[in-house]
Amino acid sequence: MMNQQRAMLCGLAAVFACAAGASAGIELTNENRGFELGDVSGWASFPTSDSTFVASGDAFSGNFSGELTNNASGSSAVIKQANIGIGQVSAGQEVMISFWAKGNAGPGGVSFAEFFSEVDGGGVSSAVLLGGAPLFVGSDWSFYSFTTTAGPDVSGGVTLQFAAVTGAFDGSTMQLQVDDVSVSIVPAPGALAMLGLGGVLAGRRRR
Repeated sequence: MMNQQRAMLCGLAAVFACAAGASAGIELTNENRGFELGDVSGWASFPTSDSTFVASGDAFSGNFSGELTNNASGSSAVIKQANIGIGQVSAGQEVMISFWAKGNAGPGGVSFAEFFSEVDGGGVSSAVLLGGAPLFVGSDWSFYSFTTTAGPDVSGGVTLQFAAVTGAFDGSTMQLQVDDVSVSIVPAPGALAMLGLGGVLAGRRRR
């Protein structure tokens, strides 16, 4: 009898642990999502003729943030957490994207955050402009959070892209800083229900 009770408790503990992990979501970004390596490794960069992408000491948290500056008129400087979550994210899953950002826009300068569902071998199955418009960034750090759905084919993972875009005239510039970037799978309702059930059963056993 004692062995049966012990086995039941061990099983409940395993269920509880799995559900607790699910409740926190599955983080898809790589280890340098907050730029705390002191560089921009782990990020893909597509510069313009006059742009920079560096780790800046001006951070929301920790010691560093990512700073993307584009001084080339009529262009778009892009940085990406590219093809992340291969084998982890599934078609149609809810995905939460969050980050802290601030910026400095010259005349005509804007910034965007975009989310792509990638197809293995090239191409995308969906593209989402987060917020449906340019990011409204100011001189102070602000928090941004979006929930979207992965496309019908994510065999190549997903990509979060930031763009610093300038107007087609001289003197247009855009500087964008980002920190504490997160792309995570939203837990399924069933996983959260399982977490609650595990807690109830464990409580009954203690009584």
